[in-house]
Amino acid sequence: MKRVFVILLIITGLASCSEKMIIDTQEGIQLVGISGSITDEYKKHEVVISRTADFYNSGQPEMISNAMVYVVDGADTIWYEETDTPGYYLTKNPLSGEPGHTYYLSVYFSDEDGNEHFYAQSTMKDNVEKIDSIVVKPLVFNALEFEDKLGVYPYFLTSSDPKIYYMTRVSINGADVGGDTLTNCMLFESLGYAGIYFNGPLMIAIAGEFPVYGLNQRDSTQVVHHGDTVTLDLWSIPREYSHYIADISSSNGTNPMLGIPYNVSTNIYPEGKAVGCFHASSLRQCSVIY
Repeated sequence: MKRVFVILLIITGLASCSEKMIIDTQEGIQLVGISGSITDEYKKHEVVISRTADFYNSGQPEMISNAMVYVVDGADTIWYEETDTPGYYLTKNPLSGEPGHTYYLSVYFSDEDGNEHFYAQSTMKDNVEKIDSIVVKPLVFNALEFEDKLGVYPYFLTSSDPKIYYMTRVSINGADVGGDTLTNCMLFESLGYAGIYFNGPLMIAIAGEFPVYGLNQRDSTQVVHHGDTVTLDLWSIPREYSHYIADISSSNGTNPMLGIPYNVSTNIYPEGKAVGCFHASSLRQCSVIY
């Protein structure tokens, strides 16, 4: 009880302050931001290179052009070339990555500080063989029913690797729900359910049926009508990318007094000079007409 009293006393004291408080937001050094991926989709893969900006900067980021960008896959070198959009680089040719391969990214460019070299690596994990089906139905989780929400329930045999991290995103009629941003993705691990049928009888008996995405029918961008095509993307992603997405999702917003009091994790090196993430991931898709 004394502890509660002290907390209430502190809160009351803070609430009674009327003096304006000015926060001096000292910015750190400008870093290089690198975001890129290799997937098992047959396409041209992208790397984006820019510089970080001050917290209150509302303008466009400074993009980095004329960089030499390549990825090494064993004995092969995958070259990138800059597009017409500054700072955006695509592989010169379409290709598909392979699970089990480790991909090494290198970025070279020159600026006022001289020659710069940034690097990262990522190993593509196996994914599930296929998603057998998905069902879109009223959202129920841990026996709780959510009004005006639909759940996306997939059915597939999970990978036997218990260390796989999964990422899901849903699109309706080809448009990503909430837009194409990482904060609209969902993350989960297989943990003790590796190697069993996801949302099968055994899993339901142990833990109940599990939705991997929720659609809020009060949000116009998430409303599903009969006849709409709902597509589930299921990625198998490396752990570092999962942590990166979780950090971003917890740190978004414009209030400097809220959010996590540490920097978003990164696998871009040299340490302390860059932010972002380079990852290798594999994708499975399944669609249903609602």
